[in-house]
Amino acid sequence: MAFVLILLLAIAVVYLLNQYLFSYWSKRGIKQLEPSFFYGDGGDLIKFKKSMGEFFKDIYSKHKNERIVGVYISYKPVLVVTDPKLVQDILIRDFTTFHDRPMPVDENKDPISGHLFNIGGQKWRDLRVKLSPTFTSGKIKAMYPIIKNVGKVLEDYLDEQVNKGVNVFEFRDLMARFNINIISSVAFGIDNDCINEPKHFFRQMSAKIFDPNLMNGLRALITLLAPTLFHKLNMRILDRDVEDFIFSVVKQTVEYREQKNFSRNDFMQLLIQLKNQGYVSVDKGEKDSEEMKNHSDTKSKLTLNEIIAQAFVFFVAGFETSSSTLLYCLFELARHKEIQQKVQQEVDKVFKTSGPDGVTYDMLSELKYLECVIDETLRKYPILPVHVRTANRDYKIADSNIVIPKGASLWIPALGFHRDPDIYENPLEFKPERFLNSSNGDGKATGVFYTPFGDGPRNCIGMRLGKLTTKIGLSIIFSKFNLELNDKEMQDGELKFHPNQFVLTPSKLFNMKISRR
Repeated sequence: MAFVLILLLAIAVVYLLNQYLFSYWSKRGIKQLEPSFFYGDGGDLIKFKKSMGEFFKDIYSKHKNERIVGVYISYKPVLVVTDPKLVQDILIRDFTTFHDRPMPVDENKDPISGHLFNIGGQKWRDLRVKLSPTFTSGKIKAMYPIIKNVGKVLEDYLDEQVNKGVNVFEFRDLMARFNINIISSVAFGIDNDCINEPKHFFRQMSAKIFDPNLMNGLRALITLLAPTLFHKLNMRILDRDVEDFIFSVVKQTVEYREQKNFSRNDFMQLLIQLKNQGYVSVDKGEKDSEEMKNHSDTKSKLTLNEIIAQAFVFFVAGFETSSSTLLYCLFELARHKEIQQKVQQEVDKVFKTSGPDGVTYDMLSELKYLECVIDETLRKYPILPVHVRTANRDYKIADSNIVIPKGASLWIPALGFHRDPDIYENPLEFKPERFLNSSNGDGKATGVFYTPFGDGPRNCIGMRLGKLTTKIGLSIIFSKFNLELNDKEMQDGELKFHPNQFVLTPSKLFNMKISRR
C-alpha cells in the first residue's frame, strides 16, 4: 500500500512539474504549442526524425498567422518568430537587443569556440570591425587568382576523367573536395589537391567536422538544448585530433611567414596583420569604413588562439556554404535543361571575350543570370535554414502586449519564409527569374523574409567570397559540359534532408552524368 502511495505521489509530482515547466510561455501571454512529456514539442528533432530546418519550417507553416509562438525543445523554452516585420526588427531595427547567439563559448577550455559566429557583446563588435576589412571587394579580388587556380584543377580533373570514359560523378564529394582546396588555400595558406586525392588528410579532417554522423548531430542538439552545459559536460566543438590539426596548421603557417618574411594575398595574411598590428592594411584605392574610423579599439592585437578560431570558422562557414550551394545549383540545373542552357549561353557570351590570362574577376560579375540561379538556389535551399538570437533585455513587441523576456532564444525559420506560398508563388518551383529585378525574389511580404546569409549587422561576413567561389565552380563546369541526373527518380521529386545536421544537408548522394558540350 505504501509503495502504491509513493508511486502515485511521484506521478503527481512529475505531472505537476511538467505542467509548471510547460506553462512558461502561456503564463507570459504567448501562444504555445501542446508539449508532451519529456520531448516537449521537439520529439522529431530530438529523435532525429527531422532536420532542424524542416522542424522549424513546419512550425512556421502551421502558425504563420501568429507573430511569435512558444515552443519547448524537451524542457527548454524557445520562441519561433513567424512575422517578417518582427524579423526585421530583431535582425536590423532593434539589433542592439538581439545581437548575440545562444552558443557555447569557453575560450579557456575550448579556445576554438571563440570565433566570430559564437561570441557576443562588445567582444563581437570589436572583432567584427577588425575582420570586416578582410572581406572588402578589393581584398576578395586580390584572392581571386588563388580561387581561379583551384578552378583550373577542377577543369583539368573533369577533362581527364571524361577522356578516360568516366561520365558519372558523385558530386557531393567532388564539390566538397573542390571547396576544401579553395578554403584551405585561402584560410590556411596551404595548397593541397583533394580534387585528385580523395583521401587527402585535409579531406579526412573535414569529413570529421561536416559529415552527418550521430556525434555531430548530438553536438548540435546539446548546443540547442543546453548551451551552458556544453562545456560543463567537457564537450568540445571538435574532436581532439581535428582541433590539434587545426592548431598545428595555423601555428606552423604563421611561424613560417613571420620567420621567412613571406606574404600572400589570402585570409591568413590578413589575420597575421591583425595579430601583429591590430588592423588590416588598406590597399591603394581602398578607403577605411566609417565603422573602422570611429572605433576606439581597432588597434588591439589578436592572439594566436584568436587567429586560429577565426581561421577555423572561416574554413567551416566557407566550406559548408559554398559546397552545398554548388551541389544544390548543380542538382536543379541538371533537372532543368532550359535553365542550364541559359546559363551556358551567358557563360559563352562572357567568356569569349577573355584574353590570354583567362577569365577575370570582373568578367564573373557580368554573369547576371548565373547570379540569379545562385540566389534562387539559396532561396529554395538556405544552407543555414534557421537563424538564432538571444534577447539581452526584456523587449515589448510593437503594437502588442507581448513581452519577450530577457534571455529568451529566438529562432527565425528561414526555410519556412523561403518556401511560403504566400510570399513566393509556387515556392518549390526553381525559377531564377524571380531575382532578375529584385534582390529578394519579389517576395510578397513586408519585412525581412529572404535571409540566406542572415541580415543586419550580424549577417554573414563572407557572403561575397562564398558567391564568388560558387560562380567559379558553376561557370567552369557549364563552359565545357552538360549535366543530367543519373537517378531519374530524382527528376521530379523533392530532396530530403539529413536529420543529424544543423545546416541543410541532403540525405542522398548525388550521382550525375556529365558529357562534353
